[in-house]
Amino acid sequence: MKYGNIEGIKVGQLFDSRKELAEAGVHAPTMAGIWGREYEGACSIVLSGGYEDDIDQLDYIQYTGQGGQENGKQTSDQEFKRGNKGLQLSCEYHLPVRVSRGYQLPNGPSKGYRFDGLYYVEKYERIKGKSGFYVCRFHLKSELEINNLEEQLISNLKDSYLPTPRKETKNERLIRNVKNSETVKSTYDFKCQVCGVKLDSPLGPIAIGAHIKRLGRPDEGPDVLENMLCLCPNHHDQFDKYSYFIEPETLEIKGLDDYKNKRINLRHKINPIFLEFHKKQFFNNR
Repeated sequence: MKYGNIEGIKVGQLFDSRKELAEAGVHAPTMAGIWGREYEGACSIVLSGGYEDDIDQLDYIQYTGQGGQENGKQTSDQEFKRGNKGLQLSCEYHLPVRVSRGYQLPNGPSKGYRFDGLYYVEKYERIKGKSGFYVCRFHLKSELEINNLEEQLISNLKDSYLPTPRKETKNERLIRNVKNSETVKSTYDFKCQVCGVKLDSPLGPIAIGAHIKRLGRPDEGPDVLENMLCLCPNHHDQFDKYSYFIEPETLEIKGLDDYKNKRINLRHKINPIFLEFHKKQFFNNR
């Protein structure tokens, strides 16, 4: 497998078939949507409209992993295996993923398959899909800004293509409110609200101003103190991956055996709506 761009292949280039994609080295499998391996990562995906949970906004993709389908319908749970594990590693190691779209998609070409450039897996989760089965879901973002991407693809977009309405909030989401993060950390003297540990280093204490309802797509959580916790790196990572949740009414830590019946340390106001949202996601990921 080769990561990144393929020499001589341009963004927006068309291919008549999956076979041509394979021959060009863009995407080797002629059937599977993911080109990846469990111990190496994934270098390429093809979107062809096969999964009901997918969302395609051109620069952003909510992509359903492989497996558990019969006749185009989800009939069993997916696991982080094969290509799904590969995409998981691509997220962990920030590996570029080539994305090609098929004619089956509203955002695809009128015919054949189109290479749409490099995307990065920003996060992943295992969550119940529309059919009630667990699917491996991946959130990918183009390395290109939407205007730049549309400009490069314009000659091979369908006449029916309609840009996804977007609020002008991208820069606000990308540029975090440093003051809020530093405030919540200093409120707890850089000690984790779950374990109470303060991690010191020669450069200063290590703590994370973590958002309960995550910023950006698809959660769209706000960057406010009422949506934040002070956590150590370990408990932040576990919180983001739904290893535990905090009971909104009692503030008890649920899901971590070492902290059974214990409550988080609380010195600032948290909106329980955000804890309820995270709790729901915890059970969706079981």
